[in-house]
Amino acid sequence: MFKSLACSVVLSGACLGLVSAQTANYTDTNNATVRTASPEAKAEARRLYKEGVKYGLAGLFPQAIEILQRAVKLDPQHGDAHYALGHAYFDLKQWRNAIESLKIAVELNPKDTEARDRLGLARAMLWEEDHARNVAQRPKAVPTTVPAPAPTPAAQQVSMNVKVSPPAVSEPVAETSDVANAAAKELALTKIYRVGPSDVLDIRINDSSSPQSTLFTVTPTGFVEHPMLAEPLQAGGLTVDEIGSKFEIELKRRALVDNPKVTVGVRDYASHTILVSGLVKDSGTKILRREAIPLYVVVADAQPLPEAGRVAVLRNESNQTFDIDLTQANEMNMLVRPGDVITLNPHVTQFVYIGGEVKLPGEKTYRRGLTLTQAIISAGGITLGAKEARLGRDDGNGFLVITRYKLKDIESGKVPDPVVKPGDRITIRD
Repeated sequence: MFKSLACSVVLSGACLGLVSAQTANYTDTNNATVRTASPEAKAEARRLYKEGVKYGLAGLFPQAIEILQRAVKLDPQHGDAHYALGHAYFDLKQWRNAIESLKIAVELNPKDTEARDRLGLARAMLWEEDHARNVAQRPKAVPTTVPAPAPTPAAQQVSMNVKVSPPAVSEPVAETSDVANAAAKELALTKIYRVGPSDVLDIRINDSSSPQSTLFTVTPTGFVEHPMLAEPLQAGGLTVDEIGSKFEIELKRRALVDNPKVTVGVRDYASHTILVSGLVKDSGTKILRREAIPLYVVVADAQPLPEAGRVAVLRNESNQTFDIDLTQANEMNMLVRPGDVITLNPHVTQFVYIGGEVKLPGEKTYRRGLTLTQAIISAGGITLGAKEARLGRDDGNGFLVITRYKLKDIESGKVPDPVVKPGDRITIRD
């Protein structure tokens, strides 16, 4: 819980005001004003920190927060006080406040793994809460079949000597229950941990104190060897609750303990590893404490550099690679699983190509959200008499599929202005 400290008394409000007045400012080498505390303020902050920890250990988290807020106000550089404040917020499930305080604690003490781990947990819990709220707020749709829209002359797909794209066929709308079940399965992964090789388990029977160690390491084959068992117990792939239940069944079978109650916890996490590299301050092997966590939590924990723009996720299970824009919140909600490799990369310049009846044909820089009309404008606009745009796009299998658009229909709003993708080839015809 809180880092253990002795108790101390809290000074009066008048004394606190006096100490606050003894803080000072200085300018660092980057000409940024940094607030520093006087020796008296630091001493008072230390006393308040110890008092706040005392309240936190007693479970009086609101009181602990009030005291610790005063401590960090007196001495903003007191990393342990920021950590204790973040811990108190965490225990009250105020995830956003916890994240803010824990971020400061990590910045002040970069080697504080305890603060870094709790920051990651707070981010994961915030994601779970937001995700559950979004799922609950989704409107319930009645299963139905959407009729196929009538084809319009404004956007007809034709072949380009290689492949004819078939007309769009309407598919039945997925039932709400299927979507909810898929979301529930995804969310469940962020709440559980299945034990794996090299994890260290704390196994206690009937909460009895024993001179013998209660720590046992899971073997490379996923078993736990315990002196009260006749043979190793399979633990790999199970949750701690499932391991405890199996342990109790085995003790009952052997009649070694009356009404055994086995509690199992993970003391050291080691089996669920990912690798983070690229444009980050803190690269290397990371250990997950869940079956999956959101990508944005991993990226935030690794502290991306300013020049990072995209993240590549190599999925160990399927050997698939996902390329994701760091600015896209929905994409950053992707779940990272053990064995994944995450690489942060710089922005990559992409292009679209436009020719035909335009004033400045050629290669044009692509940006997210670029529309056909905007691409034409970037090419200097159309020449007199141009009436049609042909948008050529690779279907992912090496075939080029062409879609035709009447320019006047787009201009009049009869059909939407289509969004262009990187690598698209646009030809303007009369």
